[in-house]
Amino acid sequence: MRFAEPVILWALFAVPLLALLFVYAGLRRRRALGAFAGSEAHLARFEGEVSTHRRAAKAIAVLVAVTAAIVAAARPQWGQGTETITRKGIDLAIVLDTSKSMAAADVAPSRLARGVRAASSLLDRLEGDRIALVTFAGKAAVSCPLTLDHEAVRLFLDAVDVEAVSVPGTALAAAIEAGVRALGPLSTEGTEAKGRALIVISDGEDHEGGVEGAIAAAKRAGVVVYGIGCGTDQGAPIPQGESGAYKKDAQGKLVTTRLDERPLRNLAIETGGKYYRSTGAEGEVDEIAKALAA
Repeated sequence: MRFAEPVILWALFAVPLLALLFVYAGLRRRRALGAFAGSEAHLARFEGEVSTHRRAAKAIAVLVAVTAAIVAAARPQWGQGTETITRKGIDLAIVLDTSKSMAAADVAPSRLARGVRAASSLLDRLEGDRIALVTFAGKAAVSCPLTLDHEAVRLFLDAVDVEAVSVPGTALAAAIEAGVRALGPLSTEGTEAKGRALIVISDGEDHEGGVEGAIAAAKRAGVVVYGIGCGTDQGAPIPQGESGAYKKDAQGKLVTTRLDERPLRNLAIETGGKYYRSTGAEGEVDEIAKALAA
């Protein structure tokens, strides 16, 4: 037998002290009774009115109860065995758009900052789930493979910026396919997942096409896609570096980027997920977390 909290057993040294306290109390009662009776001759008459055996039995019962409580608090354990535990969390890939258009500030402080905050808030609401992070612009890259360490994913999120992927552009289909690959095979030995999902955070711009093929790949892999659109219908110019200048076309006019919800909505609807527009209150994050938990 072993004890989970053996330090508590030191309290057993208090049991003899408690026994001495009962003995001392009995002697005090006898002396007080003798003083009341006035002599030993009268003491016997008063002692017969109280059962000393019952008092002794009560004292022993208290000592046994205290001893048992201390031993129980030390959590005695015996025997051993093995148990196979099957993980039942979901496998989730966060697919984050880091293209130049995500630097637009039509939502404060910027589209990318809003998307990073949404992803970070989602991490706070998920427990026991494996999470991967995929960033994309002109091509997609797995920034963090599937892991149960959500703080590791958060570290990669904190380092994301519009320079995270060196190839310019927006390849949404490639990002979806990379996210599906990051989730691994549909079934893994020793793992039983409740579900597999992608969270695509983007302004919806797509320069490469092929989204239909990415939808088919997600369906084959049993992946549900949830979309979060960052931006507004009015749009905003695209910042160029830290100089304060904005991107212009060949005629010298400002290039305005606008939120395009169609590809994100199609991805979600076709795979059984939902599309949400990003908000400052992050209600969409709560809704996605509830859907994933279900």
